[in-house]
Amino acid sequence: MKLTSLGELALKGMLELAKAEAAGEPGLTASEIARRCHASQKFLETALTKLRAGGFVVSRRGAHGGYRLAHDPDRIFVGEISRLIDGPLALAPCASVTRHRTCDWCEDEARCELKVVWTRVREAVAGVMDSLSLADLVREAETLPAASDRYLI
Repeated sequence: MKLTSLGELALKGMLELAKAEAAGEPGLTASEIARRCHASQKFLETALTKLRAGGFVVSRRGAHGGYRLAHDPDRIFVGEISRLIDGPLALAPCASVTRHRTCDWCEDEARCELKVVWTRVREAVAGVMDSLSLADLVREAETLPAASDRYLI
């Protein structure tokens, strides 16, 4: 498993779209999402292109255009987004569900002592990422302190 900058930005962008939807905003432009994510618009557009192709966002041109979620935020899970952008959640290919293959250095996968470790790690990561929806993250974000309050003693 790897979490790339693009993968993290895709998750942040999707979270901003979910928050906008919860607030009743009709959609967000790429420049507005980039501003909210503190990212470059060009880099964000790379993520949005993949998210649109993956069926997670829809876009509309024009004065009332922008990006919005393609599905209800309760039905979009962090693991799905991460897999789309960054690939399998497994640390080693032998533990991958979606792209399984024997590791290059392995002589006998059936007798590999480390496969149990990689499988348990993947199961733990997938368990968390596949159980958290965008709606869950929006609800949790509402309980976080404001940025200006985080460093008060």
